[in-house]
Amino acid sequence: MVRIAPFHGVFYNQKKFRDLAKVIAPPYDVISRDEQEKLYKKSPYNFVRLDLSQEPDSYNAVAQLLQEWKSQGVLERDEVPAIYFMTHRFTLKSGEQKMRRGFFALTELQDFSAGTIRPHEKTLDAPKEDRLKLMLACNAQLSPIFALYAEPKLTINRMLAAQVDGVNPFIEVEQENGDQCRLWRISDPAAIQKIALEMKEQSLLIADGHHRYEATLKYRDQLRRDRGQWSGREAFNYIMAYFANMNDENVVVLPTHRLVRGFTHKPFLQLEELLQTYFYVEQHPKTPEGKNSFLKALKSAAKKHRVIGASFKRDPRYLILRLKNKRIMQRMAPDLSAPLRELDVTALHLLVLEHILGMNPVQQVNGETIRYSQDEEWVLQTLEKEDFQAAFILHPPKAEEVLTIANGGEKMPQKSTYFYPKLSSGLIVNQIDPEEEILDAELDSPAEVSTNRPHESHG
Repeated sequence: MVRIAPFHGVFYNQKKFRDLAKVIAPPYDVISRDEQEKLYKKSPYNFVRLDLSQEPDSYNAVAQLLQEWKSQGVLERDEVPAIYFMTHRFTLKSGEQKMRRGFFALTELQDFSAGTIRPHEKTLDAPKEDRLKLMLACNAQLSPIFALYAEPKLTINRMLAAQVDGVNPFIEVEQENGDQCRLWRISDPAAIQKIALEMKEQSLLIADGHHRYEATLKYRDQLRRDRGQWSGREAFNYIMAYFANMNDENVVVLPTHRLVRGFTHKPFLQLEELLQTYFYVEQHPKTPEGKNSFLKALKSAAKKHRVIGASFKRDPRYLILRLKNKRIMQRMAPDLSAPLRELDVTALHLLVLEHILGMNPVQQVNGETIRYSQDEEWVLQTLEKEDFQAAFILHPPKAEEVLTIANGGEKMPQKSTYFYPKLSSGLIVNQIDPEEEILDAELDSPAEVSTNRPHESHG
């Protein structure tokens, strides 16, 4: 069962900041060092100063800065709990325009073993530790997780849209890349209760924010231990999430390509022989015309087959790899389900990187050997300019494939998906008051939901 609840969102004070594009930032985990510097220079109030601080004692510095911004009126907390409907207009590389609809609310934290909230990717320890320390220092969820639910009739989206019909958004921000985000408050308890009832029987897939979710579970557990008694209603038992419907055609998954280094070099002929043991190999010359034909042929082949694009440094060819038959991966990974085994990203990590190139799983996740990007042109160019040995071009899994794998209790290799566009940081924050109790939008009466009246602790 999924429990959602309204909350008191924290927002930039628009009386002080007319143009929110100057203060919001990309998610912390996609910001390069150069971009971090640019965001710092953009405004003394840019959200990067909270989400990815440069200060030496960064966690305490963030806690202090967050308190200063609240006391100075830079950030303001809503007095009435609400859920927040957002439309996000964006443009794909092809020029096609999309409008993704979703909403922000709290959802009760659940251990993955419960099966209601599922991850789909493997996580790394360092980012989880970083986010946990940040939460413990500032008692806030600085950015939401991105959660997907499946509801083919799009009932919830229609209900949300009906609630804000004819109402001006309270936030409207045009980003530098042309994206537009618009937010509306929905504080009517009866409307919130109807949406909560629709969400009740859903299960959730974490599309983005795996590290933040696991860090928040640890935060919850630590606060429970510290208190000794808890009822389940405390604010630390919930997490702020953005909910989108995977059945909505405006929910887009982009491919994540790889630049790879750290494997023992193999002569071209030896490498080609190994690849041809498992794959049909189509070659294109490494010329500007050859690159265009390679990318075009790769896109065309992906409509019918699982294929991987490959480029090795100093090899004068681009390669398209198509697995000869499914039995190869069945022998290679007998413990994996068919849906996970048949993904091109699985074949890349298990068959190409590990079996052919000799990179064990630990090497693949140490942070030094693989760089990720959604831009195939950039990946191919960077291979020739920087200290990498190979580039691999992949295609995105379908959202329903991701859900099938997650529902089976399995996880895809790291960075298998890129749900686009990412949620901007700084649009909304959840301040966690350890003394505040969250009212269940589905179980509590509309009058109670509207007040967030504390409940008696059950111990």
